[in-house]
Amino acid sequence: AGHVQGSVNPPPPPAVPQGMQRTKLFVGNLPTDIQQEAIQMVFSHYGSVTNVHIMQGKSKSGQACAFVEYSTPVEAETAILTLHEKYEIRPGEGAIMVKYASSGGPRASPY
Repeated sequence: AGHVQGSVNPPPPPAVPQGMQRTKLFVGNLPTDIQQEAIQMVFSHYGSVTNVHIMQGKSKSGQACAFVEYSTPVEAETAILTLHEKYEIRPGEGAIMVKYASSGGPRASPY
């Protein structure tokens, strides 16, 4: 007894839930009358945008927010690093917020 094998279990793969691709971004603090084309134009600088969805009049702050999807996670990460709290779509209205969209699970947010 007490015989130790020389092999060690390989580390588990990174914990990214199945179906949770890191390609969908949540964009907040947008002007309420923002056009889809404007968002597409800004975000397409950082990769291939596959989808833009604007949600109007949902947030308490009165700002619009949107979802932007890229074809690869690297493009999405680049957009976050470049734009989050640094870029103003409309100068004077404040920088936009860019983060990963939470996975669309059954638990929707209350507001």
